[in-house]
Amino acid sequence: MIPIDVAAYPTEITGIIGIWVGLAIMLMIYSYPMYKETIAFRLAEHTFVATVMAITIVVNIDSLLRTSLVHLFTGEQLYLIIPIILGFAMYALIFPDYRWISRYPIAILVGSSLGLGMAASMVPSIVSQVISTATAPTTGAAIDWFNFAFIAIGTLCAVSYFLLTYEHKGIVKGPTQLGRYFIMIGLGAYFGNTVLFRFAMLSGRALFFLQVLKIVPM
Repeated sequence: MIPIDVAAYPTEITGIIGIWVGLAIMLMIYSYPMYKETIAFRLAEHTFVATVMAITIVVNIDSLLRTSLVHLFTGEQLYLIIPIILGFAMYALIFPDYRWISRYPIAILVGSSLGLGMAASMVPSIVSQVISTATAPTTGAAIDWFNFAFIAIGTLCAVSYFLLTYEHKGIVKGPTQLGRYFIMIGLGAYFGNTVLFRFAMLSGRALFFLQVLKIVPM
């Protein structure tokens, strides 16, 4: 029998209410995959979305006050008026006659995010992958050379599968079909990892359920 650590269980009323509310919401959420969409699931879903939205609004307003408005009112960094104006311009989406104004801040946001994202991911996601694929192993171990050949062949064949400028027949038929198999293997492994991650989350929720009922220590 598993000993129960009673001291670890909350003794204050707020803590007790908190864990039981968490248990209730968890069961309401899991009622959707285990049964069907119910009013309880919708209530839990809307509560979660509303809570996240409220926290996001409060955090963003606090960040705006501390990082922009304070320096703007003191006259230290007057250029901060530009992002503030662009932020308020997004609210033009609410008014159909002035919706065109929101295109400018959205374009700036998307363009800057794309540029920063490409700059940050170009080297680790593309350049480093190409270099590691084309670099032969320095050791003479057979497993290292097998991994090198497997990755190199798989990469070239998978890329050839997406050459859509001509029909996959003749000399390119074999590599493109092999590339399809490599892609299927990769997607299968990715799906398997996703399923394992979901089961890990489920086991964590089951452990929380047992802890709330004092069946296992917290």
